[in-house]
Amino acid sequence: MAPKKASKKTNQEEEYQESLGHVVVVGGCGFLGSHIVKLLLSRHPKTKISILDLRIKDQIPNPQTSYHSCDITDLASLGDLFKKLKPHVVIHTASPTAFLAKDILYKINVGGTKNLLQVSQENGVKAFVFTSSASVVMGEMTALTNVDERWPVIIGERQPEYYSHTKACSVLSQIRSATDF
Repeated sequence: MAPKKASKKTNQEEEYQESLGHVVVVGGCGFLGSHIVKLLLSRHPKTKISILDLRIKDQIPNPQTSYHSCDITDLASLGDLFKKLKPHVVIHTASPTAFLAKDILYKINVGGTKNLLQVSQENGVKAFVFTSSASVVMGEMTALTNVDERWPVIIGERQPEYYSHTKACSVLSQIRSATDF
């Protein structure tokens, strides 16, 4: 009797996994975050998804989702929430618009991200996904072709926009914390 050949999976089957465990989507009521939630629900229908946002709006009615109002710059409240939720994965999409005051941009993009990294590490999160901005690796005149994580992050005087500077600082914070995940 000849051995059975392993069947090849299609791309669609390879992308599909019923559950990723418990995923927290930070900024999940925003444009990018809400699209990530919808994608998770369609590709991983048994995944438990907790959506954290400063303001809860446009909730997706699904038994797998829960919504939590949360300020990522408040470390104590964030820590209490993570202890309660016990997530496996954190997807961080929260960010203010680029045109707010510098102190707000720094507080959310740098301080809030550091808080998320800290509570994720303290609560055994297995994966941390951060959505940044292409502007962290480019100046005013840099064309982006085949960019990946090996490109240098531009901060300080070489970075023409303060918003991009704060996003770049967040990227560097995560690189320093990456060994803890």
